[in-house]
Amino acid sequence: MIPVNDRARGCLLGLAAGDALGAPAENLTPSEIRRRWGRLTEIEGGGTDDTEYAVFAASLLVRHGHALTPAHVAAAYREEIIPSITGPMRGAGFSELGTVEALRRGLEPPLTGLVHQHGWSDGLAMRAAPYGIFCPGDPAEAARLVEQDGIVSQSGEGVLGGRAVAAAVAAAMGGAGPEEAVRAALSAVPADSWTARNLARARDVVAASGPSDAAENDAADALVEALHEAVVVRHYPWTDIAPEAVALALAAVLVGGGEVEASVTFGVSLGRDADTIGAIAGAVTGAMRGERGVPARWAERIGPVTGKCLPVVAGRHVLDVADELAPGPQEAGGPPSRPDPAGERARGR
Repeated sequence: MIPVNDRARGCLLGLAAGDALGAPAENLTPSEIRRRWGRLTEIEGGGTDDTEYAVFAASLLVRHGHALTPAHVAAAYREEIIPSITGPMRGAGFSELGTVEALRRGLEPPLTGLVHQHGWSDGLAMRAAPYGIFCPGDPAEAARLVEQDGIVSQSGEGVLGGRAVAAAVAAAMGGAGPEEAVRAALSAVPADSWTARNLARARDVVAASGPSDAAENDAADALVEALHEAVVVRHYPWTDIAPEAVALALAAVLVGGGEVEASVTFGVSLGRDADTIGAIAGAVTGAMRGERGVPARWAERIGPVTGKCLPVVAGRHVLDVADELAPGPQEAGGPPSRPDPAGERARGR
């Protein structure tokens, strides 16, 4: 049995590793990735806004716990993010940029997530893992909590993408395997949503492809093409589409059999929003396998975040953040919890 604290550390370490591994492949096609690297397996540089926003989301949970509201999130943007932006907000996604502008104009949630045209981006999905860590074995509560964050910056399918990832991570934190994690993701979104349809299509493509070692043999190229055909929006000029990225990331979890390295390397080989796909796949599988499931050579490359997108999180290490979200039994304190003793016991807190 992997302790919850160890799963939390594996989750955020896997997220950071997947983000960093996928960063140089972002917006590339699978064929271009193969031409440059063959198979991208080694981290070349640092992570992106995916890791920094996950650290920021975790800080919201540590402060507010299950009582988190969109008002708390909006206040944190205004007090901690906006004052530090003295020029262009480098590295941020379109939805976050639009949200900052909306907040500067004095708008409040949910208008802050509705007023811009990128509500369906994967900006929430990329930072959803801390909500799953905070609710081990409780996908429904993880999905509810991440939506409080998402209402500030996303709308529609962008919120659903975050719900799906948070639910999958929560299931993995409770010991679920790949198929059960995908079912948890599907349970958190409406069956007739774009997100659910893409998840179902991607799952079916992987099931039809045969054994999970497809990521390691000549069938990989055909599987990548089949997944693109099933869920990729080829005519849209940007790749940060939540229903697409979430489906591809969870497909990678299935292909890799829940193993961190196999899942993440396959995920980034899909191209498109490769850093986010890698981050989600790494978070889910890291929660499944724990800290030791993340390759040591990757873990060694993960240092404190630099704050290049969010100065407020500069100097934080994902392992310290994980320990705050899911303290070990020897550690005192921890994040605030709901006033529901029976529910807390059920989650092992």
